Amino acid sequence: MKNSIKYLAIATVLISSCSVLDKLNTVQHSTIIPGQVFVPAGAFELGAGKDPAVFEQFSQAKIVSVGAFFIDAHEVTNDDYRQFVNWVRDSIAITNFVVNKESFLEKPKSPGELSSAPRLINWNIPDMNRLLWTKPARKKNPQLDEMFYKQNHVFNKKGDLDTRILNYAYGVFDYKEAFKNRNNLAKSAMDYTVRDTINVYPDTTVWVKDFDNPANDILLKSYFSNPKFGKYPVVGVTWKQAKAYTIWKTQMINRRLISLKAAPIEVRLPSEAEWEYAARGGKAGMNYPWGNELEGSKGCLLANYKVAPGNYVADGGLFTKPVKSYVPNDYGLYNMSGNVAEWTENYYTASPQGIVGNLNPILLGLDEITSLQDAGKRVVKGGSWRDAPYFIRNASRTFEHQDTARSYIGFRTVMTAPLEQSIKK
Repeated sequence: MKNSIKYLAIATVLISSCSVLDKLNTVQHSTIIPGQVFVPAGAFELGAGKDPAVFEQFSQAKIVSVGAFFIDAHEVTNDDYRQFVNWVRDSIAITNFVVNKESFLEKPKSPGELSSAPRLINWNIPDMNRLLWTKPARKKNPQLDEMFYKQNHVFNKKGDLDTRILNYAYGVFDYKEAFKNRNNLAKSAMDYTVRDTINVYPDTTVWVKDFDNPANDILLKSYFSNPKFGKYPVVGVTWKQAKAYTIWKTQMINRRLISLKAAPIEVRLPSEAEWEYAARGGKAGMNYPWGNELEGSKGCLLANYKVAPGNYVADGGLFTKPVKSYVPNDYGLYNMSGNVAEWTENYYTASPQGIVGNLNPILLGLDEITSLQDAGKRVVKGGSWRDAPYFIRNASRTFEHQDTARSYIGFRTVMTAPLEQSIKK
């Protein structure tokens, strides 16, 4: 791979409270993001459950209030996440390797536009895949071969896409840090822009690494790449990759909103409080999104989890199941318990209640972490297909390091509701 290959760079995304124009919300509680559902503002007991506590750190209840928001009805699927991967792939191809790059870029907005001004890729070009990746297109653009393996490797054969180059660079504005230094006039907005570059391809080896001597070769090879698993939740993504996905999705939606002269929005990961509030579906004090029992009226299990040590199949699945399996909760949310555990925005501490408030609580800064052992950990909620019943409770909370991918951790995204929707009953 040539050193001249550039990382994909995007414009800085300003993270702020967002709303959309009334014309995009003519129906009460409507959302501009397909597949999201509305969760109204409310107060609830974070960490509360019906059963006695097993581990004290998992059950420190506290009444908190959260504003209204929209949340994905189901976990982000392999199909959803593959759109992100393919966007990064195509962007790198157009930026670095196609012969007639100009034909893929947006036209200058005016004849007098500076030639040095950055021009974005025109994603409205029909059938981009045909223009880049068919045999005739590859023949016209021989440099595209730089994106593929030149010889056979252990897990990749010659001609496979070299996923090591699928890097996504982004910048986000850190409002919290800017507020702390608001009186420092020597600094500008650029000083508070946090930048990172993330390889976006899921770690498919988690299907082997997470278990002792497993026969999971088929999952390693096929779970993300095979279209048959398209409606299954994406796994093998770190917290940082999930965060990058939300920034990419924000950018894609806002480009459309700008064309409609609408205000921008922000897609993000849910806070721990938002996630648990949504999972409860308006039911106070219940152990699970549907109530307190693990079985339905006909004896069917109501979630995908490990029923007993070694028993992964009692719920009808051996590992994950499609994202719309089982009955949704009263907010219309699928698999808030089980299937895959889910990343949240929060940093993890064993005892967060004493260091966060009770209005839209969220723990974002390392300066608030009480133990160095917790640095880099993020809260994970919901439990998964490989977890015991206790860990799929609404109140249960675990953690994982933000750079670690697992075969049982995925995510879903949220969007803050406009203020006028937050105060409606």
